[in-house]
Amino acid sequence: MNQTPESLQQIENNFHELMRQRARDLIDSQNLELPKLEFNMNQEKQWFPIPGMYGGFSYWWEQETLITESWCRIVGGSGQRHKITTQGIELLEEGFV
Repeated sequence: MNQTPESLQQIENNFHELMRQRARDLIDSQNLELPKLEFNMNQEKQWFPIPGMYGGFSYWWEQETLITESWCRIVGGSGQRHKITTQGIELLEEGFV
């Protein structure tokens, strides 16, 4: 693993950008502090709920890539899965939940 503090910070920045793309108004109106990432391969899936979204973001590490799933449980088909690296955000799947 070649995870450096700088690469972890870039992945966290990209994750926060994705969260804002999906739920900016709710994040801003509630002044939410977005999660700080730690690189831990043995870590279980983490959950970050967004109040008012009726859902939120689960996230976990696969090697040096952060995988995240987000959804709103009252909007059918709102689920999205992304992979996040230092290079950016890639949509892997959508339409579930």
